[in-house]
Amino acid sequence: MKNLELTTQEAVKYLKENVKVHDILEISYNRIFAEGEVLNVDFSEYFEKPGFKIMVSLDESDLGGTIEIDVYEVEEDIIEFTHKPKNGEAVDVTVI
Repeated sequence: MKNLELTTQEAVKYLKENVKVHDILEISYNRIFAEGEVLNVDFSEYFEKPGFKIMVSLDESDLGGTIEIDVYEVEEDIIEFTHKPKNGEAVDVTVI
C-alpha cells in the first residue's frame, strides 16, 4: 500500500483524478467515517458553481444503503482516506 501526505487541495485533486466507479473508498471527514464501493462520481454544476460529489454504497452499516459526499463542501474537514482501485495498488492518504 502506498502512503501519501497531501494538503487539502492535493487530496481533493487526487480524489477527482483517481477515484472511479466500483473502487472502494474509506474516508474520514469531520466526525464521519464512510466505507464502501463508489457508485457514482458527479462533476455537474450546482447553482452555477462547479460540483464534485461521490456516491458510496456503505458496507455493513446501519445508516442506510448509500451516501452522497459533496467533496467541495467537506474538503476542509477531510482527515484521511484509503482508496482501493478496482485494478491497482491501494493508496492511504493523510491530509496535512
